[in-house]
Amino acid sequence: MLDSRPVRTLLALLLLPALSGCVKKGTHQRALDEIAQARIDQQALQVEMRERLAEADADRRAAAEERRVAEERLRADLAAVRDSLETMTERRAEAEARFEEARTEVYRLEVLQRDRGAEFQRLQQRLQSLAAIEREVRQRNAIYEEVIGRFQSLIDAGRLSVAIDRGRMVIQLPQDILFESGSATLGSDGRSTLAEVAEVLADIDDRSFQVEGHTDDVPIATARFPSNWELSTARALSVVRLLVDRGVNPMTLSGAGYGEFRPVADNGDAQGRRQNRRIEIVMLPNLDVIAAAQLPAGG
Repeated sequence: MLDSRPVRTLLALLLLPALSGCVKKGTHQRALDEIAQARIDQQALQVEMRERLAEADADRRAAAEERRVAEERLRADLAAVRDSLETMTERRAEAEARFEEARTEVYRLEVLQRDRGAEFQRLQQRLQSLAAIEREVRQRNAIYEEVIGRFQSLIDAGRLSVAIDRGRMVIQLPQDILFESGSATLGSDGRSTLAEVAEVLADIDDRSFQVEGHTDDVPIATARFPSNWELSTARALSVVRLLVDRGVNPMTLSGAGYGEFRPVADNGDAQGRRQNRRIEIVMLPNLDVIAAAQLPAGG
């Protein structure tokens, strides 16, 4: 704050002559000196005021410059922050997109893995089924070879034949050596032949056999056999009973009659009719293996 005392002193000295009228010479000189000093003080004060104003203006300019620089720096920092924020936002969006892509890919791979796992299981089950079928075929062929060997004398004598029909081993016995025409009672030759057959079948484990009766198409109409159905069935059951009597497990045997409806030859001549009159002992396939092989691919 500027000192106002020199100004007040100068004003008092200027007004003094008017107030007092006349003064002494020494007093007047002192007044003049004080006036001169006041002028000097005033000039010094003005210089000081101008210097202070210049300093204040310089300070103001410096402060304004500092403010401008600070504002520019702040704007630059703000722009940098905005750029950084935009970059971070873009990177976050990119990261989220990549994450979504990765999650989709992981899901796809999981589905693929499950599908391939299921396919592997199906293939493994199929291979196991095929292996079981292969074992079944090998076992059947081994039995077939054994039966052929043990029945060779009967085969050579024309008393039976052995064949594979639709994957089944079939022992075929002509009706002529088993039964009289129109009869379901076994003859002595038939009983002798079936006794040898029973001896072989009794040694075959884990297999079931169906005895099937077949006739020619010559009609029969008796009280006991109204048709060839009854005759063929009765003959099949007669064979079953004899096989059981000779040691074959009854739980492995069944009987069926097909009459004239499954011929193997033409019934138009005597030779064909003789071939159609027959008993077949069929070794049934392993049903467990067949069921496993026919399972759907899905298990």
